[in-house]
Amino acid sequence: MKYIHLLTNKTTLFLISTLLIAIYMISGFYNPLITTKYSYTSSKVPESFDGFRITHISDFHCKEFGTQESDLIQAIRDTNPDIIVFTGDSIDDEHTIDNYSHLLEGIHDLAPIYYINGNHEYDEAAPLKESLELHQKYGVIDLNDKSVTLTRNQDSIMLTGLDFRKTMLNLRNDISYADTSHFNILLYHGTDKFDGIAPYNYDLVLSGHTHGGIVCLPFIGGIITNQKELFPKYDSGIFTVGHSTMISSRGLGDASVPRFHNPREVISITLHSSVSKSGS
Repeated sequence: MKYIHLLTNKTTLFLISTLLIAIYMISGFYNPLITTKYSYTSSKVPESFDGFRITHISDFHCKEFGTQESDLIQAIRDTNPDIIVFTGDSIDDEHTIDNYSHLLEGIHDLAPIYYINGNHEYDEAAPLKESLELHQKYGVIDLNDKSVTLTRNQDSIMLTGLDFRKTMLNLRNDISYADTSHFNILLYHGTDKFDGIAPYNYDLVLSGHTHGGIVCLPFIGGIITNQKELFPKYDSGIFTVGHSTMISSRGLGDASVPRFHNPREVISITLHSSVSKSGS
């Protein structure tokens, strides 16, 4: 009887373990759209920009989120953005421009929109010309290798973009040092270049490209990049090197390997001035 009881316990344990593993594996392929919120506090953030909200979209890949992008539009609307930034791969060579058109139509009146190119904008069959026409129609601002000054009251911050093609070359020749008299935000596509970009002293860097490491495991994080490189150093989340902080987006689109425990992500970042806090 004791032997039968032990066998029964082992069988029960095996069945429970198998069930839990099955649930974990099946649920891993359910990756809903989520909104991830970050607060960034620095003495370099001017007081007038305390509470300034940035909505960060990356790697859209013309994926569908609800009827005519209704779910994604609502998620962006709910972040109540002061600006919206796209950090590349909004389009690719596998999808039509329709979903991108629906998205821009639904959000263009929420806040100023800035964009940079990722690698897929340069796919030979990607609808780049059509996307540029959409940008012109909806007032989306090209920030590839450009900077703009954002002002509030008497205060200002700098927003700079870097074309993905430049990150494929020698960064030393293609990126300028940040003007440290301002608070500086940099948009670029490839998080894997952060070690090279950090010494240029941009305070906050927004990026994507890795799709969160695509396949995510407990205690490990993302395990593979779009280039099939294992264990990306900057898969998703917030990272600091020197004086620069990078927020890496999980992105929205798919990759050649299915996402696993890797939700699709809209990022909302709220800037806070430590000067205003210390003075209150």
